[in-house]
Amino acid sequence: MSTSAASQPHWHAPERSPETPALRIHNSMTHTKTEFVPVSGRAVNWYTCGPTVYDKSHMGHARNYITFDIIRRILEDYFAYDVNYVMNITDIDDKIIITARSNYLFNQKKNAQSTLTQESISEVTEAWNEFIADPKKLGKYLPDVNVAKFAQLVEIYEAGQGPSFNDEPKFTMWMRAAIAADKAINDARVTLKAGKASKEASDALFDVVKDVYAPALDKTLKHTVTDHIVFRDFARYWEKDYFNDMDALNVRRPDVLTRVSEYVPEIVTFVEQIIKNGFAYESEGSVYFDTHRFDKDPAHFYAKLEPWSASNMKLLQEGEGDLTTGSGKKNAADFALWKASKAGEPAWDSPWGQGRPGWHIECSAMAGDVIGDKMDIHSGGIDLAFPHHDNELAQSEAHYNCKQWVNYFLHAGHLHAEGQKMSKSLKNFDSIDDTLKKHTAAQIRIMFLLHSWDTVLDYKQSSMQEARVFETAINNFLIEVKSTVQEQKAKLEKLDGNHNFHAQEKELYYLFQQKQAQVHSALCDNFDTSSAMLALRDMITAANTYRNTNKANPSIDVLVKIAKYVTKMMRTFGVFKDENPEIGFSAGGGTVGASVEDVAGPYVRLLASFRDRVRELARAKDDKGIHQALLQLSDKIRDEELVDLNVALDDRDDGKALVKFIDRETILRQREEKREAAARALAEKEAKRAELAAAEAAKLAKGAISPSEMFKDQEGRKFYSAWDEKGIPTKKVDGEEVSKGGAKKLLKLYEAQVKLHEKYLAAQKK
Repeated sequence: MSTSAASQPHWHAPERSPETPALRIHNSMTHTKTEFVPVSGRAVNWYTCGPTVYDKSHMGHARNYITFDIIRRILEDYFAYDVNYVMNITDIDDKIIITARSNYLFNQKKNAQSTLTQESISEVTEAWNEFIADPKKLGKYLPDVNVAKFAQLVEIYEAGQGPSFNDEPKFTMWMRAAIAADKAINDARVTLKAGKASKEASDALFDVVKDVYAPALDKTLKHTVTDHIVFRDFARYWEKDYFNDMDALNVRRPDVLTRVSEYVPEIVTFVEQIIKNGFAYESEGSVYFDTHRFDKDPAHFYAKLEPWSASNMKLLQEGEGDLTTGSGKKNAADFALWKASKAGEPAWDSPWGQGRPGWHIECSAMAGDVIGDKMDIHSGGIDLAFPHHDNELAQSEAHYNCKQWVNYFLHAGHLHAEGQKMSKSLKNFDSIDDTLKKHTAAQIRIMFLLHSWDTVLDYKQSSMQEARVFETAINNFLIEVKSTVQEQKAKLEKLDGNHNFHAQEKELYYLFQQKQAQVHSALCDNFDTSSAMLALRDMITAANTYRNTNKANPSIDVLVKIAKYVTKMMRTFGVFKDENPEIGFSAGGGTVGASVEDVAGPYVRLLASFRDRVRELARAKDDKGIHQALLQLSDKIRDEELVDLNVALDDRDDGKALVKFIDRETILRQREEKREAAARALAEKEAKRAELAAAEAAKLAKGAISPSEMFKDQEGRKFYSAWDEKGIPTKKVDGEEVSKGGAKKLLKLYEAQVKLHEKYLAAQKK
């Protein structure tokens, strides 16, 4: 050692591993995985297309919003980015206008009918005729476009010979509506003829024919709806319903929420700037984006996301909406930035007259107002890529005169139901509310986590079953670890000079670190939650194997480390709610800062009640029944009373139960499943008992024959001709003596019948 002035030796700096992954995202701007680089450090500005609120949210929406909630959580909670998440509510839209208006007119008509009348039946019948003859709908398939031949169309439909889903996805929906309405009309005629013209009969007709009758009412009376409240209240109702569903699915609320109806002045200003820059023009009170001029500009490119769809007129028209004629367009691909409103449509003032925003412009204007001229992430369903998102990009880049408004475009894959896209307009959806009655929010989210976020997911029962099994495995593991930790804490710590980190513990810890690295690599690779979940499953399986082989003295530290990590990832993915404790999920029922009496009271009262019942049994001094009574009392406490306190007891071989605290929803579900299993077992036992009783009764019925007569019946006389005093055969029918061996067998049968006959006689006396 040198005695000179003290100085530190050379420090050997560690080298960064070349295998350290960077976050790469499937970017629709390139249709490849590209490295994620935010515009400004760790700040991420993200705009996502929110719902058009005119009906119940369905599982297709859940696919979209849970997907982006998962990605948002990973960016915020795993990669620690500072995300500004902006979402819009589309509350001005052609679909909303048509649906709100037709609903309003239909409800007015229905409520005005105090009885069932021939006039209302005739009006509905006329609407039905128009519906099935509409050349844009069923009229295309109706033989000779003759309503009298509707029965032929029904035969075609029921034989599965109609157009394919790809050719006309709405055919099945139209047919179901037409068939149901046809039956309701005929039923109403019969009811009226029978003199039962009540309000209930009228409502029964109207409730079934709405899909057929409401459009007809809207066609003739739409100009009479002039109050904005009709449209505003309708949109607000469905917006509230949407957020109720999102809260139930544990989807985080946006940081900034924008509504089109609240941003009309900003939208007008945004459109004015596009006109000023030379990329839009006014025509007949509407304003259109000039796609031809924009695409010819050397600084711009139209349809960046899907250039192959730029001339798809079907998609372009769908993007314009059902209320837009486009008669004043310069080019067929031009789209409305501002729509002149007609009678029966909501309207706002603008430099071009009374009107309302086009669909595409709303997102550009609102996102631009909140985020500005450069956005890190924009997202939505894949069906929005063209024309909606391509039009957004074009009008925003025209407004800001920039080359790239969005750096990363994320598109979630469709959710299919039996191979078909789930859609409000097709009415082939499972609502979120109905789905949550069958499956937990965690199970739905796990199903999405187990599949790629940017590909088609076929929603089927096998997918939900896989998610249910996964949820059970996670919850059971965390409950077991948590209960084991609590049990160890309750024991006196023994320090014997020996550590508890041997070969098995090292092997488990090494596997844990490997799986952590796999999770990280998976999330860096386009948020591959499927691979991440499989790595977590492997981690849980290994920990369970270790715990089962080391029940007496497991390393709590290693198990806790794994359990905390699994819990962290479940919270990151949104499977667990944000307020969960460090391990597992909250058992509920507790309050921060609650008194000892509040927390311990229910458990102490249960203990006192148990003591009272044990003393009562002891005082009864019924030695024969006390043991059974104590066991039944113990089972009742385990299966019923502790469950009400969110506590489960697992009986173990050593006679000491493992105490588990479980969240209320899960433990009640487990109790119900246990009750159902017990009911099934009891039913099976009763069926078996009945089967045995029936067999015994049949056997006993045979005892009705006296042993002395059993060989002398008509069947016996075919084989024997002589019998002894007991009635046992001595000679065969041919006069030959019965052999010794044969006599022994006959004697056994005789003795068996004696016993059976005695049982029969005893039963008869009872």
